[in-house]
Amino acid sequence: MIKSMVKPKNILLTLKEHNVNSCTTMKQIYNARYAYHSSIKDSNTEMQQLMKFLERDQYIHWHKLKDEDVVCDIFWSHPDAVKLTNACNLLFPINSTYKTNKYRLSLLNIVGVTPIVMAFSTAFAYLGGERLNLFEL
Repeated sequence: MIKSMVKPKNILLTLKEHNVNSCTTMKQIYNARYAYHSSIKDSNTEMQQLMKFLERDQYIHWHKLKDEDVVCDIFWSHPDAVKLTNACNLLFPINSTYKTNKYRLSLLNIVGVTPIVMAFSTAFAYLGGERLNLFEL
């Protein structure tokens, strides 16, 4: 159920429905979920895991390294978001949260707006600094 992304409270309810005498607690569910996620992650860091998932799911991404092993900038966008961006390219609000994550990098969120005023995420980026020419190729 954890692999299927079922919420912990629903896992517990399902277990209690199938076995009335079950002594399973929420703490055990959270521990099992943590163990499952740790087994998937292997010995990769969070950034290595992110890069692995970006490659696996065929996201459009770009990154810049500092000292050959430290990521200082990373940009990613889902292929469907790129298609939607090409179709609805009139308004793009951009928001940045400054260095509130564990990597002390700014998170840039680019949002698109469709003609019927529906918002969609276009792209995300972790930025080591603010430079105008950051994404020029």
